[in-house]
Amino acid sequence: MLAYEELQGSHGREAWFRAPRYEARKLFPHLPPRVRVGDALHRLQDISLGGLAIQCSHTTENIPEVGEIVPLAIQQAGHPIFEGRALVCRRENSPLGSKVALSLVNGFIEFDRLLSRNTQAQIAAQSDLTHDTDRLVHRDYRLFCADVLKVLGSYRDLLTEHTNLAGHLDRALNVEGTLEACEAALIPRWRSLWRTGNDLARDIVREPDSLDATKRFTEVVLTPEMRHGAIWDRSYAKPLGYPGDFEIMNQVYDRQRRGTTIYQMLLHRLGLEVADCIRTRMEVVRDTIAKVVQERGVGRAARIASLGSGPAREVELFLASGALKAGLADFTLIDQEQAALNHALEKTYPHVLASQGRARVQCLNVSFTDILRGAGGLTQLPPQDLIYSVGLLDYLVDRRARSLVRRLYDLLAPGGMLIIGNMNETPLSNLWPMEFITDWSLHYRTDAQMLAWSEGLQPARAWTETDVTGGVRLLFICRP
Repeated sequence: MLAYEELQGSHGREAWFRAPRYEARKLFPHLPPRVRVGDALHRLQDISLGGLAIQCSHTTENIPEVGEIVPLAIQQAGHPIFEGRALVCRRENSPLGSKVALSLVNGFIEFDRLLSRNTQAQIAAQSDLTHDTDRLVHRDYRLFCADVLKVLGSYRDLLTEHTNLAGHLDRALNVEGTLEACEAALIPRWRSLWRTGNDLARDIVREPDSLDATKRFTEVVLTPEMRHGAIWDRSYAKPLGYPGDFEIMNQVYDRQRRGTTIYQMLLHRLGLEVADCIRTRMEVVRDTIAKVVQERGVGRAARIASLGSGPAREVELFLASGALKAGLADFTLIDQEQAALNHALEKTYPHVLASQGRARVQCLNVSFTDILRGAGGLTQLPPQDLIYSVGLLDYLVDRRARSLVRRLYDLLAPGGMLIIGNMNETPLSNLWPMEFITDWSLHYRTDAQMLAWSEGLQPARAWTETDVTGGVRLLFICRP
């Protein structure tokens, strides 16, 4: 026990105490409420005694501006659990959405009351869900979700039974062998279910009311089961406030088994199966980097830029492979997430040192929105031999995507190449697992839709290819 004179306060700026701020995903771990501002619903990111922060979707219109006082309601499953008015203090924009900080002007958050009302709202929502399910969620989809749960439940129960049996005998199951057996049997079945989910989802997305009700149904019925897998959990929770953060990319690239039970590892493996196109598209880019450096990196460094670089695993692997050889390469990694750039620098720096001056990696921490507006540092770059952006345009409407392609094309050196990746419209696309299970919305595009972005550029050549999984389509545009 400490005496009073031994108690330590804070120092410097920390001496000015502020009310604690809670992340929504931790305060409401199962189903975070949404925040209605005007006619739009937004994701609650964090909350404190006197304010909150929301994440607005990239498709949201009429996002409140700094200085506005707006009415807001925190809602759980459509039921208000707090209402008030708030001043917009800050707004950080990006094509993936806008983070808006709000300060309450006529009240404060009573957390005991908020949590109690959240529980009551979820109880009330059960009858609402039943009503909406009967009217708006297609019967075939409900039966499909039951089939998915039945399949997963059979593996969960079997693994639990045999794990407990081994424990009673003071033994343990062979994790490696058991998991391999489960994967061999379940993955083909999972891919069949995934394809069926896509077939049903394509009709549902054309009906806005049905889409909203079906997604809520999925998040209540199926998502909690899938979240036992690490990659499903992070994809749904979005702890950095946006989907597809660099840590999810690292999970896909590393393909490590995650979880404390065999069942958790198995569900994580199903998520990796869905996301495998993220890994294979990276490998296409890595191989293209090697070709560009071999052709251009003689006499002067090949200049290569990555927009939305994330962890930049393709750069790390290229430098580690020894493919640089006698070539020269300057990489510019561009991302709005500082943690992603810091991770990329830490992983590439040892290889840059080992290259003895033949490779350089620099980073630009700029807003994607500023880039779309023509600001944000891209104009300071010299003409590039290769520019690629393989995970950003999935989030952009067609008009913005076309504008960004033109802007990037203008930054190419003569003979330079632009690579744009986008989720492919295909029978085994990621539509159902991402949109319905994890609330991760993307635009899925065809060969013709992506080639249309090259119109008017007068390129030497433009074509598309898919990765080996078929899940991602890559647009290649070469400048004369």
